[in-house]
Amino acid sequence: MRHLNTIKKIVADGQFEEAHSALEDLLEMGPSNVEAIKLKAALFAHVGRFDDEEAAWRRVIDIDNEDEDAIQYYQGAQLEDREHYYFTDALPSGGRRYLAYPRALVSVSFVGLIGCVAFLCLTRVGAPLLTDKPLLLFGAFLATVISPWFAIVYMYAKTIRAISLTNDGLEVSTRIKKIMVPWKEIDRILLAHSDDLETSHLKLVVLPKDNGIPSISIDMTPATSAVRAKRHLLAEVKDHFHKIEHEALSRLTLDQKNHRRF
Repeated sequence: MRHLNTIKKIVADGQFEEAHSALEDLLEMGPSNVEAIKLKAALFAHVGRFDDEEAAWRRVIDIDNEDEDAIQYYQGAQLEDREHYYFTDALPSGGRRYLAYPRALVSVSFVGLIGCVAFLCLTRVGAPLLTDKPLLLFGAFLATVISPWFAIVYMYAKTIRAISLTNDGLEVSTRIKKIMVPWKEIDRILLAHSDDLETSHLKLVVLPKDNGIPSISIDMTPATSAVRAKRHLLAEVKDHFHKIEHEALSRLTLDQKNHRRF
């Protein structure tokens, strides 16, 4: 039987299956080992096995109903329930639409605002110098105002707006285009995870049977994803498609020319 610190080193090396097996052996000897259960929950969350993660946190709360990490998990679960109420709506033809939070657009817009303020301050402080050198003034305007606004327009057009799940298929839409993949044309749906628990990345990948239909990957990483109510979304995907697989991103081979990232 391996010590918990040894198992953590196994996790750091990306050997998740071996870590799960070692944790099971450890928990057989000490089923109330809260730290081991928490590590197991973290591994489940990393690969997108959210039902198993919830079961692990339930074990923690049964052992210690005042555990701060468990309370924080359930607060996050309540937040997703609220997101499901505010960020989704039922479609008239059946199914549900999940509205995205434009995280990248908000960030770029903030940079644009800072740029405008910086330009105003610059013209106040260096007014004589900039007035005498129009090219310098134009360069400053281009760098602090125009460039961020180009980025804002680009992000507005590119970023994901909504994911719609209907009886016909899965549709991802931006403000200028929509990609629809019928359920019957989907070969595999995966939750693809990074090999490193510390720099966790998770993507929902849709692989169609027909090469003419583009494959899709949607960022599901908590810190960067624009998708709200992710666990509800995945649960509904399971209602339409027979299985969501779990695989490392490094093992996926995608046709980059016919792949769309969101």
